[in-house]
Amino acid sequence: MFMKSWRIGILGGFAGLLLAGCATTTASSPRFFHEASSANAVLQFNSWDYTFLTQPRYEENGFLLPVARQHFNQVLDRMQIQKRNLAVVVTAWDFSPEKQRELVTEWNSLLRGCGFDRVVLIKSRRTKELNGALILDDSSQTPAPSLTGL
Repeated sequence: MFMKSWRIGILGGFAGLLLAGCATTTASSPRFFHEASSANAVLQFNSWDYTFLTQPRYEENGFLLPVARQHFNQVLDRMQIQKRNLAVVVTAWDFSPEKQRELVTEWNSLLRGCGFDRVVLIKSRRTKELNGALILDDSSQTPAPSLTGL
């Protein structure tokens, strides 16, 4: 009798842990970007001094030009970006949760101030392909889970 109760207790505990683990994983599962064809502007963020508009390409003589934070709106107007539905910011850097929240806030403020309806920050896949990249934040959804060390 004792052995049977013990087995039931162990199995019940294991099942509870399994279910709790699944619920936690689902709630914080990463999201991936799949809307590259809808992006009206794509920015490569290395730092505030070295941010590049890669779609459409803001360049001179075949070289990308950095875009200063205070000149974003003028550059977007110069590039004749009329539709401003979706801006994508790509970064290759890993940030602490605090720094990531700060960047998300700054990018949302900056690009929404330039007329964009939606701003998505993604983690670079180290290729030119945007689709499949990890979403760090999407202004149209609840915040993505903080994923440091990826």
